Amino acid sequence: MRKLRDFMKQYLVWILGLAISALLSFSSISLAEEGEWMKKADMLIPRLFFSTGAANGMIYAIGGTLADPIATVEAYHPVTDKWTPKTDMPTARAGTSVSVVNGKIYVIGGWTKDRPAITTVEEYDPVTDTWRRRANMPTNRVFFSTASVNGKIYAIGGIATNFGPVLPAVEEYHPALDQWSAKAAMPNPRSGMTAAAVNGKIYVIGGTPAVQGPVVSTVEEYDPVADTWTKKMDMLTARTALAIGIVDERIYAIGGTPAVQGPGLATVEIYDPASDKWTPNIDMPTARVFLGADVVDGKIYAIGGVAEGLGPAILLTVEEFDVGGLRVDAKGKHPTSFGKIKTDD
Repeated sequence: MRKLRDFMKQYLVWILGLAISALLSFSSISLAEEGEWMKKADMLIPRLFFSTGAANGMIYAIGGTLADPIATVEAYHPVTDKWTPKTDMPTARAGTSVSVVNGKIYVIGGWTKDRPAITTVEEYDPVTDTWRRRANMPTNRVFFSTASVNGKIYAIGGIATNFGPVLPAVEEYHPALDQWSAKAAMPNPRSGMTAAAVNGKIYVIGGTPAVQGPVVSTVEEYDPVADTWTKKMDMLTARTALAIGIVDERIYAIGGTPAVQGPGLATVEIYDPASDKWTPNIDMPTARVFLGADVVDGKIYAIGGVAEGLGPAILLTVEEFDVGGLRVDAKGKHPTSFGKIKTDD
């Protein structure tokens, strides 16, 4: 009889353990897939074709255009949910691309009031709130993308002017040496795409191969060490002028438009480079195109943009996406912490 009671106790403990494990697994899957969007404080001024960069726990909105290109810089502090003005960029411009290396923000290319595409590079130090000029990029371009790997920045694609042509050019910038060098060209030249660095590789996503379209879902991986390109699984939704956030080595593709000067999208899709698979996620509350996005403490911040094409209304809207607290690992056996930011600087 005693042996039977001991057996029943062990059996109940085993059943309880299985139930707890199942509950944790279910909860972690739900949190990771669902997440939550929240409204945050608006930007201080409206702007179109601006860029963003995150450094030292802050997000910086840089440049852009109203009637003409502007030099305005403002910083967002996620902890206090407040925006503050910062020192203007030396060159008023729009259509730039931004990358962050070793805590410094590099603003590259774009256009000015008088020039349709420039090669200007300016470095911003968030600690001292100061700017300095750096070596020019070799190729004049706008609507291109940059990503940083191992302390170097890669400028990819774009267009030479608003009328084209679309560029295949890839150029590497070494901030420590203040030098540029040419790299292997893109297999499928595009503008209006986005680029994300994960585990030493760069993923170039979406965009358009011609100034007037079509819009594509193409994804290509660039290996800076081998200087080679590899085709990857297409994004689920073809789009251009989208934004990205990287959390836990997965790429969140956010917003954009399915047609040149088309309606903004609320669509969010996740790309896992390890499995080369895309999965849908919950939509952003505000559909938009030409938005910015950055990640701080495992949360994605979608910033500004417009509802459709080039207007009419330029949005001040900021929305925060918390991807969730737990997820199941690749084998589906154990819940693991979720929200680590991948950095390649």
